[in-house]
Amino acid sequence: MLKLIKKSLIILLLITIDTIVFISKSIYKLYTKNKSKIEKISKSFYIELKEELAR
Repeated sequence: MLKLIKKSLIILLLITIDTIVFISKSIYKLYTKNKSKIEKISKSFYIELKEELAR
C-alpha cells in the first residue's frame, strides 16, 4: 500500500513539473515573439504614470 502511494506521488510530481515547464516555455515563447509590443506598452504606461505623478 505504501509503495503504491509513493509511486502515485512521484507520478503526480512528475506530471506537475512537466506542466509547469510547458507553461513556462509557452510564456517565454509568447514573450520573445511579442517583445517589441510589450516594451512599447510598458514604456507608454511608464510615461503615463510619470505624467500623472507630476500633476
